[in-house]
Amino acid sequence: MKFLTKILSLLLIVALTFSIVGCNKNKNPDAGNNNPGDTSSIVDDLPRDENGEFDRTYLEGVQLNMWSVIGQPDQETLLNLVKEFNKEYAGMIEIKVTSVGHYDYYNALDSTYANDYSNFPDMCFMHNEKNIEYALKGYFYPLDELITTTGVNLDFANAYDNIEKTTIYNGQHYGIPVDAHGYLTQIRQDIIKKNGLGFDNNTRFVPQSYAEYQTLLEGLRAKADTGELWVRNINLDQDHSWYQLKTGNPNLAAANTATVDNFYPAFFHSQESDNLTALYVNGGSLADADGNVTFQNNEGMVQYVTDLVERYNADLYGDAGNKEAAFPTGQIVMFSEGPWMVANTYDLWWNNKQLSTAGKLGVTEEDANDPVYQNPYTVARPYYMADDSAPAETASKWYGNGHVITVTKKVTSMQKAAAALIFAEWYTQATNDKGEYNLTEWCKAGHIPAWKNVYESEGYKTAASKSITLTAMGDPAQVMALESTQFATTLISGLTTAVGDVQAQLLSADGCTVAKAKETFAAIAQSTQEAINLLKLGIK
Repeated sequence: MKFLTKILSLLLIVALTFSIVGCNKNKNPDAGNNNPGDTSSIVDDLPRDENGEFDRTYLEGVQLNMWSVIGQPDQETLLNLVKEFNKEYAGMIEIKVTSVGHYDYYNALDSTYANDYSNFPDMCFMHNEKNIEYALKGYFYPLDELITTTGVNLDFANAYDNIEKTTIYNGQHYGIPVDAHGYLTQIRQDIIKKNGLGFDNNTRFVPQSYAEYQTLLEGLRAKADTGELWVRNINLDQDHSWYQLKTGNPNLAAANTATVDNFYPAFFHSQESDNLTALYVNGGSLADADGNVTFQNNEGMVQYVTDLVERYNADLYGDAGNKEAAFPTGQIVMFSEGPWMVANTYDLWWNNKQLSTAGKLGVTEEDANDPVYQNPYTVARPYYMADDSAPAETASKWYGNGHVITVTKKVTSMQKAAAALIFAEWYTQATNDKGEYNLTEWCKAGHIPAWKNVYESEGYKTAASKSITLTAMGDPAQVMALESTQFATTLISGLTTAVGDVQAQLLSADGCTVAKAKETFAAIAQSTQEAINLLKLGIK
């Protein structure tokens, strides 16, 4: 019954999506041509000089409404950058940002396109994995011709091919790549060091392979089961004294204390993207070129599901509780989270100056003088290789999505199109008065650049050297972005549903076995295929 409910739910979502898209032509004749490669609805009203060349300084009073999918805490960085752009282009161009919640954005985009086109955005700041799907709905312009006409400085030779590919269909760009990012593993390196569970003679505290990650989980569990594990609370204004689980810390309230009963080495992974690292690192894909679902057959994905069940059943993983509260108390040592939280919040919370002040709140001289104990919180890319024999071309990489800037077909003026592209140019390619790319400022909020010239710049290198987030994410060339597909939403929803179902079964009274988890994956993969087949009928 649970499988049937999931299948029907997924099919209903696709059916509703199809009905919205399918009725656009009738309900909204002004919504533009659904041919994704068409630019004929734009009127060339560019102000030109005596030589017939477009001069951006002639632009006057151009206003654009941009929908942003960015939420807190990095939303503030985006808004500040837009404010700076509007200041620099005052009187010429003004970008107005409408922030739409992460989980509402695409439904709102579809609904507004179909039913309220007068309020449809001129630009979208959106996830790159959705770019082609929505381009094929006819929402966005192909940009290459517009870039040539307006002469903006967007040289795609500087873009990383592995990230840029998410914006390309039939050789044309439907979005300007901005960045890439992926979920990171949060790590209490101080606990690992204190318990002698590090690597290379306890001098390295971040695992660098699947095998090391598994060994660390098992080592932490073994010490916790005997009560011998040393832990401490690193929250501000708490007692930072080390104690063993079997003894507890009498200076801390129960909620702030790790014990034998509430300790787990790690918590469940994110359902949103960590599983895609397992898939891509092991040479898999969500679907083949014809839209046939393949994620359930990949050995890495099968191992990921097997690990999920076996690690939870062996108390190596806890449930999906409040990780942000359990982590600083020492109740867990690792969990998964988005990089923007690292950049804007977690590093400030958990690497606080109290930890380097001896004689206060239980901090000893040894603690205060040890660089690992001073900075107990660190992050790293995820470890989901099926084994150490993953394909060489993908073994050192990881899944990451990112953001793009698009121009929608609501724009019918070349002046507006030029203004939108000028903003994209400014955001990704222009420098500020410090000689630093504006995109570097955006990346400090938890993203790595989609552009080689930015990544290789001195300003970015300096920023990366000061950021555990950017250091952990590393080289953008190592990112494996989602394959460009018109079925992105359905495929990702299918995979996320499958992982979520397994996690829910593990938490249920009956629990879950490896065999049952594989059965779940097969059933959801089949329902995903049926949903895609339904979409294909609409496309024809």
